[in-house]
Amino acid sequence: MAKDYDLSWIMRKNHYVNRLLKEKKEGMVDEDIVPLLELINSLNAYYTTSSCSGRIQIAETEIPGEKGVMRVVAKWHRPITAEELKATVEASEARNLWLGVQPPILHIMCRSIDDALKMLVIARGSGFKRAGIQGIKEGRCPVEIVGTERIEMPLILDGKLIVKYEKYPLLVEKVNRVLLKSKERIKRLENALKQRFNVNSATL
Repeated sequence: MAKDYDLSWIMRKNHYVNRLLKEKKEGMVDEDIVPLLELINSLNAYYTTSSCSGRIQIAETEIPGEKGVMRVVAKWHRPITAEELKATVEASEARNLWLGVQPPILHIMCRSIDDALKMLVIARGSGFKRAGIQGIKEGRCPVEIVGTERIEMPLILDGKLIVKYEKYPLLVEKVNRVLLKSKERIKRLENALKQRFNVNSATL
């Protein structure tokens, strides 16, 4: 029974690791989170299923979070400039436009509940306070890790400019600071995992 369990785990892990390699080659994976993903996937009891390193985005929607209604106009996984923000807003014909900063998010499959709890302790110790088990499946235990740094603010409402263009440099400075702060947690988690599992970067 244990042998079947181990085989099914290995098969699922190989599937997701190979998918990550394919998506990485196609430029579909955020570069700044790749070292963390490779580290987690190098550990026997874990593998990643999806991730985002955090991003700044501009979306057309009346209310943020409306699934099936919200349309992302632009997104960046890096700090932006006031000129980029202005150009995006000026090019849009949307009556409602929102600026957002979304934190890093990781979905990790763990081999057991004990492995999941171990990952949660490390994640929370690295500053990811929103980390939890997303139910228990046969032979695996999914964990979600999400940063807490987030911004949602309107740029245009009902066709009216809410934030004047001359305020964009100040706005962008604050937005970039929040994004970079959230990305720092990615490196903290990576270092904490290396220390906990005694992993040397040269072996990855």
